[in-house]
Amino acid sequence: MKRGLLLSSLVSVMALCGIAFAAKHAIQSTGLQSLSDMPQPRAAHSASLLRDGRVLLAGGCHTNGCEEGISGDALLFDPRMKTFTSTGSLVQPRVGHRALRLRNDQVVLIGGWTADDASDVVEAYDPTSGRFVRQGKLLHARDGFSATPLADGNILVAGGYSGAMRRLASVEVYDPRTGKSHDAGAMSTPRMSHTATLLADGRVLIAGGSSARGILLDSIELFDPATGRFMPAGHLQKARHKHAALRVGNDVLLIGGAGVDEASQQYRDSERWSARDASTRPGPAMQDGRYKFLDAVVRLRDGRFLVAGSGRIPELLDSRAARFTSGDGSLGTDLSFTTATPLLDGSVLIAGGYGPDIHPSRSAWLYQP
Repeated sequence: MKRGLLLSSLVSVMALCGIAFAAKHAIQSTGLQSLSDMPQPRAAHSASLLRDGRVLLAGGCHTNGCEEGISGDALLFDPRMKTFTSTGSLVQPRVGHRALRLRNDQVVLIGGWTADDASDVVEAYDPTSGRFVRQGKLLHARDGFSATPLADGNILVAGGYSGAMRRLASVEVYDPRTGKSHDAGAMSTPRMSHTATLLADGRVLIAGGSSARGILLDSIELFDPATGRFMPAGHLQKARHKHAALRVGNDVLLIGGAGVDEASQQYRDSERWSARDASTRPGPAMQDGRYKFLDAVVRLRDGRFLVAGSGRIPELLDSRAARFTSGDGSLGTDLSFTTATPLLDGSVLIAGGYGPDIHPSRSAWLYQP
């Protein structure tokens, strides 16, 4: 009888220890977790979640300065094994392109910068074959542009600049089913390094950017796919470029970015555009000034947003409380042009980017909310 009681007590103690260990493990599993390095350094690349949960990381630059060494390779990240493996070669090496996953699970890569010029080439990655194939071309070669998926499956491609460093006002709609693009008019002004946000009603909000070297924009405009037209939609309270945008309900929160002197004018503030009356008002401020972080801002499962680029410490935005808070862990350095990709289990893959010395990084992390 006493032996039975001792065994029962021992089992209970072990169970309690197990619970304590699990709780401790759960606490330790939140925040940043370093992964093994990628095979090559990479910045200004694209990262796209595939249907099976893997992530395609394509293109970018891999040498110091990011002006040469433009990448023509791609990686697949497997979240189960936490490993990176090579997959296929791009039709055209490129950096600063846009990538979107289509309904058939293929990923299209659009535009960007090549070793010589802006690109008009569109190519698609097929996860089944692991190959990239040419998928048509744009009407205009573009870098620094926006590519926004529309409700009908087409993609709105707006602005950017050409090889002559000339900002573009032109807009086109690319149809991934045919590989063809058609002219969709023009914005009210040329712009690059702007944001383009799909609204709940299917329209696209385009904000900020630059219209020429040293000239930043505070103008906002709306594209309506039903009419194919742009219309004015107010002004930012501060002209900015290389910022990021989040859709919060029917509104859009525009965060960070930079002024003309990017080294000294990296913005912490945000402003909220209201769909109700096309007005903007001040929003919450981040802990750090950030720019060049468009692809490192993602929505989490619980409705918060993770801001992971252009700063050592990730930040979390609670849009209901209208407040940014510091996340757990540190990237070790300020990384611009990094990517953050939400995974199927709710965690986020953060990969690559370059630091203040413009040296691309091989580092990667998982962020556990």
